[in-house]
Amino acid sequence: MIARMELRSLAYFVRVAELGSITRAAAHLHLAQPALTRHVQRLEEELGVPLFTRANRGVRLTEAGQKLLDGATRILRDVERTGDEIRAQDAHPSGRIILGITPTLSPVLVPELFAGMRDGFPRIELKVRHAGMIRLEEFLIDGRVDIALLSELSRSRLVLSTGLAREEMVLVTRPGARPGGIVTETELSRTPLVLGDGLRAAMDALLAGRGIELKVEIEVNDHETIRLMVRQGAAASILPYSSVARECASGLVEAHRLTADGIFRTLALGVRVSRSASLARDAVARTIARVVADLERDGRLSLNPSRRTAARRRPLRAAS
Repeated sequence: MIARMELRSLAYFVRVAELGSITRAAAHLHLAQPALTRHVQRLEEELGVPLFTRANRGVRLTEAGQKLLDGATRILRDVERTGDEIRAQDAHPSGRIILGITPTLSPVLVPELFAGMRDGFPRIELKVRHAGMIRLEEFLIDGRVDIALLSELSRSRLVLSTGLAREEMVLVTRPGARPGGIVTETELSRTPLVLGDGLRAAMDALLAGRGIELKVEIEVNDHETIRLMVRQGAAASILPYSSVARECASGLVEAHRLTADGIFRTLALGVRVSRSASLARDAVARTIARVVADLERDGRLSLNPSRRTAARRRPLRAAS
């Protein structure tokens, strides 16, 4: 019978017992006295015993009422304590989260991400795995990573991806290697490039339908080596602007817009569709979104902020 009791009725009963008066308890609870009386009567019917006897100017607990008061007080305290613990967990999530991220994004985002997690969510243990876009999708699906920062919206039905921002892909050269200005489609097709497999596949997808075939003369799957080769003038490359923004500001390399409208990739958060959310994963996702927004605000995702803003007017969709 006790299992059918409502927490609300128990709370009302405790207040009547504490104040010793249904009238005073109703006023304190901002509840009509007949409604409060019905809650008490319902408890008495469920237990089959009277809980109060009339006394001068109020009511007094029976022996059964005293036992219920002791139990109800513990129950209500436990419920309140559990609620406090849940709210505390929400404010201070904990656990281990494995983040998947592409090699070009890792040096740009991970240092700031770890700093943000350390300050805001010190109880979360964050691990990072590097992989290209295809492998990151596989890692999400088989559970090897909990969340991934992808370089494009996923087309897999097993991955839910949410766009965060667009990032410009740029031609990167040694300073003075070419005149300033936009790289035309013709020039891009004729420019010798050093590229890795992942970036080449990404650019082929972004350039699909434009009739541009990249002239890749050197294949290197290490982005630090690619940047060094560009600085030395061995070849030009196509890289996401965020990965060379600081070197451009220092005059070590130059970045050039590809075609009049620019070529942009979409940065997206990905999670497995069937995986349950967690407070820790949500905290990591929020921090990543904030870091990406900071990068965008600081002009580290695009050569031209006005172009970037215009591009973002096209809504970013979530794909599954």
